[in-house]
Amino acid sequence: MTQHLLLVSSLPPSFGTGSPIILKRHLERLTGNGWRVSVAAPAQRLSSAEPYPPAWRVIPLSGRRWWWPPVRAEIPASVQLRLPLWQQECENALGNERPDAILTFLCDIHPLLAEHLSRQWQVPLGVIIHDHEALWASSAAEQLRMERWAQRVITQASRVWPVSQELGDCYGPAATGKVSVLPPIPAQTDVDRVPWQPHFQTHPVVAHAGRLHPFQYPNFFALAQALQTVNGTLLVVAPRDNPTLIALQATCPNVRHQEPFQENAEVIQFLAHNASSILVSYAFSHAEQPWAATSFPSKLIEFAQLGLPSLLLAPPGTATANWAKHHHWLSQIDSLDSAVLKNLVDRLTHRESWQAMAQQTQTVARQDFHPEVIQHQLETELTELTQSRPHRSSLSPLCLPVT
Repeated sequence: MTQHLLLVSSLPPSFGTGSPIILKRHLERLTGNGWRVSVAAPAQRLSSAEPYPPAWRVIPLSGRRWWWPPVRAEIPASVQLRLPLWQQECENALGNERPDAILTFLCDIHPLLAEHLSRQWQVPLGVIIHDHEALWASSAAEQLRMERWAQRVITQASRVWPVSQELGDCYGPAATGKVSVLPPIPAQTDVDRVPWQPHFQTHPVVAHAGRLHPFQYPNFFALAQALQTVNGTLLVVAPRDNPTLIALQATCPNVRHQEPFQENAEVIQFLAHNASSILVSYAFSHAEQPWAATSFPSKLIEFAQLGLPSLLLAPPGTATANWAKHHHWLSQIDSLDSAVLKNLVDRLTHRESWQAMAQQTQTVARQDFHPEVIQHQLETELTELTQSRPHRSSLSPLCLPVT
């Protein structure tokens, strides 16, 4: 029997970067494997998204109707009143049918709707978590509210898919026995793995493509200084007006700039022709980048398909550093010691050591980071959820949740 999945998300699947493209890749693969997919997301965000496959059922969730009371995140009662109204919109779209499982992405207010529907319809809930969202709260009150929402959603969930075990551990007892670490799925790419080339010995190029924050300046400066000793270049894919890039170019003559690309495939092709290794960088100050403790870099997974050495700059105890230690990663850097950095960039200029580092990347690209492997895990565990749900012939009646 065909399985039916309902995604409820504040961020609808879409092209670009971050979580929306991850959701899009998962859903498209599920559709290709015979699943029926419905997407419930804010109407205003759906209106700006690209057209979805015709087979997807799209449920726009209204921001406001004139007879609806307004919803304010800081007013719990207003949120509680909005959930059954959104439930009614979902039921109008689905008729007497209900999904076999509900999937949500932990961000903003709409996971509460997924939790609400899961209880009201007695449908199992799965939750994808990419970041410890409460760390971005603008106040202590907002952080407490976000943590309470997360606990409520995860308590109802049957399965939780964080990007790292450290992220899963943030949610304590509510996540116990439910956590299954799920890496961000990369795009399927046909690019050939980059082999060793003679100019890597005389002119190594370490490339960074992704967000460039001010707190990354010390990492980039120290690495650029080390690269100067081997006639190397630090290649940064970022907007020309990025303040950190401007500061780097003012102090480091071997920092080269490339404007970002529209499509992920273009970035991959550019790096394949211009880089001899890839950089993943986290701040060594927990206060400046607290989410580094639990975050796992999607660009490490994305660019691993190139088979180039991946330099991981991350302080000890973070999810990335723990992963690198577990894999005995040859290009891990857990301090900005100039001698350590100099040793690393020097090894990038020697064929044998470069190939050993590249081989590690190629191994994880074929195994843990392969898109088919990641999708198979999600689909298998989603199927387990659908098989665990109780049989009910129709939707449950509309009612308010217990708070």
